[in-house]
Amino acid sequence: MAFEEVVIERNLNKWNVLIASILAGFSKWGVLSQGIVNKNMELVADKLSRYFKTKGNIPYVDTNRNFEQNLKSIIEFLDKELELAGQKALEFDEDILTFRVVSKTCNFCPIGVGEAELEGTACPYPSLIKEFANKFLPEDQKVKLVVQERNYLKKQRGNCFIKFTKE
Repeated sequence: MAFEEVVIERNLNKWNVLIASILAGFSKWGVLSQGIVNKNMELVADKLSRYFKTKGNIPYVDTNRNFEQNLKSIIEFLDKELELAGQKALEFDEDILTFRVVSKTCNFCPIGVGEAELEGTACPYPSLIKEFANKFLPEDQKVKLVVQERNYLKKQRGNCFIKFTKE
C-alpha cells in the first residue's frame, strides 16, 4: 500500500508520521531493534509522565481501585492523549490485561506507518505503556510485560497483542 493511502486509511496526523518515521529512519542506519526501542521508551515514558504532571493532566488512578481498573484507565488515557490506534480493545482474563490493536489502524507503527524494513517488530507500545503506567500505579499494583513467543508483542491475524500482569 502506498504511504499516501496509509495516511488516509489510518487517519494519521503529523505527529504519528513524525514519530513512526523517526523510528523507521533508525532502521536505515541499522540501529533499530525492539531492544533499542524498549530502552528508549523508558526515557520517553519518564518525560511524558513529567509532561502530563506539569500540565495537570494525569490518568485517573485510585488506591481503592483494583489493578485492572487502574491499568485500563492509564492505557485509555495514553490512547486518548497520544492517539495510539483506531481500533483497539482491552481484555482482562486471569490476571492478565491484553491490549489488542488492529494492526492496520496503529498510528505509530515503524513498519506500517514509517515504512521500516526490518524483521520482527520495533513497537514502542509495550515498554512505553509499562513504564508510563508504573509512574502512576500504586506500589502494590506495578505492572510487567508478559513474554509471548520470545517477544512482548505478538502479531496474529491482523492484530497486535500486548499483555500485562502485576509484578
